[in-house]
Amino acid sequence: MKGFVKTMRSLKMQSILGLLILAVVACAPKSKLPPNPTTSEPSPSSPSDRPSQPDLIINLMYLEMEGRQGNCVNAYSPYGIRVQIKNIGSATTRPFLVDLNSVVQEVNDGLEVGQSIELHFAGTIPSGQYEATADVTNQVVESREDNNTASFHAPTPTPPPLCVVTVTATP
Repeated sequence: MKGFVKTMRSLKMQSILGLLILAVVACAPKSKLPPNPTTSEPSPSSPSDRPSQPDLIINLMYLEMEGRQGNCVNAYSPYGIRVQIKNIGSATTRPFLVDLNSVVQEVNDGLEVGQSIELHFAGTIPSGQYEATADVTNQVVESREDNNTASFHAPTPTPPPLCVVTVTATP
């Protein structure tokens, strides 16, 4: 029986020692291993090695009444959706198409680096759900093609006030 107790104590001590080593290894800071010299992976190219390319995004979408001047309108007119497209890339774009719920408009002059353009799509739809895509036909080769689409749910609008026309008498 004494041999059995001694063996159990030895096993218990080994288990505690094993857990202690495991805890120390798990808590130790991780160091990055050097790359394997036998693998031939291409090194990532630096931004200066890549060609300059445009990158179109839908920067902003909103519901707007035609003819708005600041906070008022001269006369009530239909609502529409305004879509702002921006070139956040490092090169000028060529002409491209913008789609809003299957209505397409062309940006004839393209966009310079950092430039944006705002297009007006007349009318609204009952669901109020809109999806816009810049460069819908992929005419522009971009640095990112996965950021050209945005969705927008238009709120039920409250019409803006009519502008007050001030008449001044001339002598």
